[in-house]
Formats: sequence, C-alpha cells, structure tokens
Amino acid sequence: MSGAYNDIKQRLQSVTQTRQMTNAMYLLSAARLKKTMRSMDYTLDYNESLRRLMTDILTKAEDNKLHHIYLEKSPKGTALYLCVLGDKGLCGGYNADVAALTLSKLAENPAAGVCCFGRVGYDLLRRKGVTPMKVFPGATMHPEFSLAAEISKDLLEKYLTDEYNEVFLIYTPFSRKGKSEPVCARLLPLMSDDFTDLEEKAPADMLYAPDPVTVFEHIVPLYCASLLYNLLVQAGASENSARMEAMQSACDNADTMIDSLSTEMNAVRQLTITNEITEIAAAAEARKKSGQ
Repeated sequence: MSGAYNDIKQRLQSVTQTRQMTNAMYLLSAARLKKTMRSMDYTLDYNESLRRLMTDILTKAEDNKLHHIYLEKSPKGTALYLCVLGDKGLCGGYNADVAALTLSKLAENPAAGVCCFGRVGYDLLRRKGVTPMKVFPGATMHPEFSLAAEISKDLLEKYLTDEYNEVFLIYTPFSRKGKSEPVCARLLPLMSDDFTDLEEKAPADMLYAPDPVTVFEHIVPLYCASLLYNLLVQAGASENSARMEAMQSACDNADTMIDSLSTEMNAVRQLTITNEITEIAAAAEARKKSGQ
C-alpha cells in the first residue's frame, strides 16, 4: 500500500512541476503578445492608409487604361509562396494549420516555390516532403521593418525579371475575437480585387505629381515592405495568442489531474491508516485473548 501511495505522490509532484512550467510559458506569451499589440496598432493604421492610397491609384489607372508590370501577371516564371510559421512549438495547431494550407496551395500549383519564416515551420514542411528555398528564423518573434524591406526588394527584383510571376503570403491574421484561421493573400501582381475589404476610401480629389503612374512606381516597394512587415507582426501576435490558449488548456488539464491525484492519494492514505488501525486492534485483541 505504501508503494502505491509513493507512486501517486511522485506523479502528483511531476504534474505540479509541469503546471508551473506551463503557467510560466503562459505569462511569458501574454507579455510578448501585449508588447506586439502595441506596435501592431500602429502598423495596422499605417498599412490601411497605404492600402487606401494604392486603391485610389489603381482605380485611376484603370480609368485611364494604364498598364504596368506590377498590375499584370507575366506568362513567364512561376509562383512563390511565403509562409509565415513559428520558431517554437507548444502553440496548438498554429504551425500545422499554416503548413496544411501551404501544402494545399502547392498541390494546386506543384511548380511553385516556397520560402518560410520560422525554424519550426521549416522542419515541419520538410517532414511533409517540402523543402523551402529559404528560411528566415526569428522573424515573427522579433519582426523588423528592415528585414521586410530587404525581402520585398529581392522579391520585386525577381518579379521584374520574370523569375516569379506571382507572390503569395500565407499567414495567420490576428483576431481579438478568438482563434483565426490561416489565409493566403496576394502580394504581386497588384489587383484591385485585393482591396475590396477596405471600408474607407482615399479622398476623391487627391492629386498625384507628376502623375499617378510615377507615384505608383515609387510607392510599390514601400507598400510591399509595409504589407510584409504588417503580416509578420500579425503572425507573431497570432502565435503568442495560440500559445497562450494552449498553455491555458495545459494548466486547466494539470489542475484537473492534480485534484484527481490528490483525491486518490488521500484515499490511499486513509485506507492505509484504516488498515494499520485494524491491524493494531486485531493484535491487541489477540494479545488480550492469549493473556486470558
């Protein structure tokens, strides 16, 4: 009986220690999420303003029947998917969901190339039979605009030389209302259909000097870098939110196990005490009878 009691006690200690670690990870993810959301609010406002400007320019370009390489898909080249995953695990199905969407897109377009953000995501895709051409570790944990600008510059150069004719971003947008699913957003070419979600439009009387096309050519690199940076920030927030949810669930499960093991340990201890009392009473009764 004492052996069973000790086994339960050791298991209870192990679960308690695990609960302390999951709670620490929950608090760390919460602190990181709070820090990320402060910068995300600024990037969202800036990105929305830039998107409204791009929508206005694209509308004017369509009205004037203007053509530009950034607006048309080249018959040469292949598509490229940039998938944003995490550098660490223990975040539920966050990485698996992004990887699943990436694999489904590659099944539709087997000739497409893949680059990914996040070391864990890179290893996950390799286990699924897909080896990304490039990996950018730490990009979502510590997003930097300089990295986004460098990547977007390289993408634009390869797009202009027809190495890629389409560029897509696969990421998990952050939602304050709960868990969100990964989406696939087009980066290049620029199409007016990709801006239909905007509620506000740019002022109708906005003027562009010397002309909309020249402004458009200068603003596209900034737009691509801003959009990529915004998605990295959102993905980082989504990852921390998913990890918080996973760690909270782990803490709740640990609490349930602790309660169950405590009840079982108390029952075993009570049974042990009862058996000892019974043995003492029986020994006393036997001694009493032998003395008579």
